[in-house]
Amino acid sequence: MHDQLAHALASGLVRPALDVTLETLNVPEHLREVLPDRGLVRGRIVSCSGDAAMSLALQVVSRATQDGSWLAAVGVDHLGLVAAHEHRVALERLVVVNPGDVVGDWVAAVGIAVEGFGVVLLNVPRGLSARDAHRITTRIQSRRAVAVCVDSTRRVAGGQGLVPDVVLHTTTVAWHGIDEGSGHVRSREVCVEVSGRRVARPSQHTLHHVG
Repeated sequence: MHDQLAHALASGLVRPALDVTLETLNVPEHLREVLPDRGLVRGRIVSCSGDAAMSLALQVVSRATQDGSWLAAVGVDHLGLVAAHEHRVALERLVVVNPGDVVGDWVAAVGIAVEGFGVVLLNVPRGLSARDAHRITTRIQSRRAVAVCVDSTRRVAGGQGLVPDVVLHTTTVAWHGIDEGSGHVRSREVCVEVSGRRVARPSQHTLHHVG
C-alpha cells in the first residue's frame, strides 16, 4: 500500500526533477497547443475524462517523466504498464500504489506521494469529503506537485470536491484500422474539449493516434 511510497522516499530512490525551479513541466509537442499554459503548471490539478481519459493522461505526464520527474499512480487500477510504455512514460520513474477501497487509505497515500513525487496520477474515489479534498489540494499547491486525475465516466474527473484547474474531456470521433468488421485498431481521432477555472477561453482540439 502506501508503505511502498514511504519506503521509496526514505531510501532516496525517488529524486526530484533536475530543475525544481521550473514553474511548468514539459508535455509532448502535440499537447502544447492543448494545455492553456503549454505545459503542466506546478501546484495545479488537471482532469482527464471521457472515453480516452487514460490514454490522454499518460501522454500528458510522459514528457515530465522523461525529463526526470517521478510519477506516482495512486488508486488507478486500470493503469497498464504496457500502455504506459507505449505512451512513452519512463517506467523506471513510475511507482504504482493500490491503497484499496477505503477512502482514508487513499487520502493517506496521496499525502505521502505529493511529498516526494513531482507528478501524481490519481483516480479520485467516490465519497471523498470536501475537507479531505481541500487538504489534498492545499498539499499539492504547497509542495508544487502536479496532479492528473483520470476517470472515463465522469465529465469532471476530479469530482467529489477535488476541483481541477484544467479539464480535458475526450470523445472518440473516428477509429482507424478496422475494415468491414475485421482487422485491428491502429489509431483513433479524439476530440478534446478544454475548460476549467484556469482556462481563459474553452477550446476544442482533435488529436490523432491516441491509443
